[in-house]
Amino acid sequence: MLTVEQVLLKIVALVVDDNADDQSLLALQLMGIGAKEVLTAKSGMEALTLLKARAQPVGMIVAEVRTPDGNGLQLLQALRCGQIKGMRPNATFVLTTAQPAVGIIQTASALDANGFLVKPVKAEKLEPVILKARRTVFPPNFARHADVFIPEKF
Repeated sequence: MLTVEQVLLKIVALVVDDNADDQSLLALQLMGIGAKEVLTAKSGMEALTLLKARAQPVGMIVAEVRTPDGNGLQLLQALRCGQIKGMRPNATFVLTTAQPAVGIIQTASALDANGFLVKPVKAEKLEPVILKARRTVFPPNFARHADVFIPEKF
């Protein structure tokens, strides 16, 4: 069985969170368990801009559900609908939130999120979610993902 270090080896990850402390903690944890590089963004829109401008795709996105100016679910939908050129629509995407509501979890599932973490994220919670998320690959389904309704506010 692969270790989390082997799964993340040479992976560039993106952490999207408007809380600087949570963003920094997640970035440090990902680097600590083997990510090659961790990029950061404060919102879904900032992340989308960063991803579209990159020459190389990122291997995994860890995004907070609730961010201003484009939330994590909107970013996930953009990825799954093939709107981020140069990235696989079925790239690994893990959502985080401090307030897991049934609607959020259902929407994340409808968009084929690879994993879900409840904050505060501890290393012992992060590793198994990352391992499972990296092993889970969903076939792209642009039409189904485009039809998922995502509220701007939760």
